[in-house]
Amino acid sequence: MFEAEVTIDGLGAAGDGIAELEGIRLFVPGTLPGERWRVRLGPKTHGGRRAEPLVRLGGPPRAAPICPLFGRCGGCRLQHLPRELYHRFKVERITGALAHRRLMAERLDPPAPSPPASRRRLRLAWERRDGRVRLGFREARSRAVVAAVACPVARPELSRLFAPLAELLAGLACAGTRGEALLTLVEGGVDLLLDCRSEPDLAEREALAAFAEARDLARLSLRRPGAPAVEPLIVRRPPELLYGPFRIPFPAGAFLQATKEGETALQAFVAEALSPGMRLLDLYAGLGALSLPFVERLAGLALFEASGEAVTAVKTAVRARPGSPVLVARRDLAKRPLAVEELAAFDLVLLDPPRMGARAQVERLAEAPPTRLVHVSCNPASFARDAAILAAGGWRLARLLPIDQFLHASEIELAALFLRDGGDRA
Repeated sequence: MFEAEVTIDGLGAAGDGIAELEGIRLFVPGTLPGERWRVRLGPKTHGGRRAEPLVRLGGPPRAAPICPLFGRCGGCRLQHLPRELYHRFKVERITGALAHRRLMAERLDPPAPSPPASRRRLRLAWERRDGRVRLGFREARSRAVVAAVACPVARPELSRLFAPLAELLAGLACAGTRGEALLTLVEGGVDLLLDCRSEPDLAEREALAAFAEARDLARLSLRRPGAPAVEPLIVRRPPELLYGPFRIPFPAGAFLQATKEGETALQAFVAEALSPGMRLLDLYAGLGALSLPFVERLAGLALFEASGEAVTAVKTAVRARPGSPVLVARRDLAKRPLAVEELAAFDLVLLDPPRMGARAQVERLAEAPPTRLVHVSCNPASFARDAAILAAGGWRLARLLPIDQFLHASEIELAALFLRDGGDRA
């Protein structure tokens, strides 16, 4: 295939280096601005072509990767970025998306980082070859699995399970030839959700139960194709989340912020936007991580969420504390957003949508009476689109906090405070 020498001019949204060759934009993974590389041209992609870096011909100093799988594993692809460039790239992912919409924040806070070895949620993949199981992470843009014995960004409680889990899967015919395992650290310990291609027999169930006991898991659950629900195989301790006075039973596979530190930073941001006695509306509420901790400061709290499992879990926790001023309802806000008259009952709105954003709901919020809005997002592009809709409706972006809980990856979380006239008065 065709090879060429190129100079890296900048970084794309995914962290790949960008170079120009005869008017064609090349995306070169694992490179830095200012470097020269010999590359091999690859397939066409949106906006240009991919290119494989072959030989580094010179350039600025690089950071030493923290993981031996760097360049093979599809995650943590920014390990080569020097610290200053890394932080600038993360922030500019947000400010660049806003600038594209001709927006900027009145106040931009320094990023809130999560420490190394803090990820409390990991999705592992496995594949069976020649009777052996390879367990780890997927390669970039591939279904192939890169075997891993640990992960430097993960909590140690999760990394310790890699080798024994691979050994367990090797002996389970019900696991099939490939699948995924979701590891989540919650109150009570590690919650493990395993893909299973077929019904495990008695011996396999005994092996799974023995693994949960030996590795001190809180719960081990199975997910099978065509099964109506996840099967909790063994529950040794209730997997829970503690949010204020509430103990939320954790549904297997439910959404959770990637790190406890990231969640705490988001909660602190919401706390600063609150005034005592407010009526708070939590949209795309999930398990209530960003609203339930403040219930004792509120005159009322309503949570809306599309996931039936999440709604059931929060309702269970609320029922255990009679008299709590909390309403929990299931509602798909993308299909049936709250109307302006419904929004009028609240002083502060909290919005934490999935990656696609919340366009339908934001269009209603643009016209609604509340004067304070906290918008949490993991996608700068959809956030900027939604922010432009709010700005056109008279909201101003008063504060922006980047939250780096996806260490060495291109993803970035953010929290934003939008205000209307009167919203800055307690």
